[in-house]
Amino acid sequence: MLKVIAATVASDPEKYSEAFLGKPNAEYCNWILDPEKWGGAIELSILADYYGREIAAYDIQTTRCDLYGQEGNYSERVMLIYDGLHYDALAMSPVEEAPEDFDQTIFAIQKNRSIGPVEEIALNFIKDQH
Repeated sequence: MLKVIAATVASDPEKYSEAFLGKPNAEYCNWILDPEKWGGAIELSILADYYGREIAAYDIQTTRCDLYGQEGNYSERVMLIYDGLHYDALAMSPVEEAPEDFDQTIFAIQKNRSIGPVEEIALNFIKDQH
């Protein structure tokens, strides 16, 4: 994923300028390729477009949800939970003791741009984790 981000940023130095990135484009590309580094909004926006899915990032410290890729009118959404240090995928299990292979991480977006009852379940989980 880091290579996708670096390649996207390098391919458009006008859009991904020093003012936008907070550092020169080439320096940013080297920085993001370091597996010990990770960004946030810029990177999630790039990944939403790359995968053609909305990414909902829930912050358990503030209970805020930032939605990336909504302008793409994508038909699917994935959810992440952010704990202040890193992001983890938010998955739904069909039953409590089901193996992880049965977890669902991609959800269809409905006509009203929600993911239905799953969205409320995710919000309640975020509030509990807060």
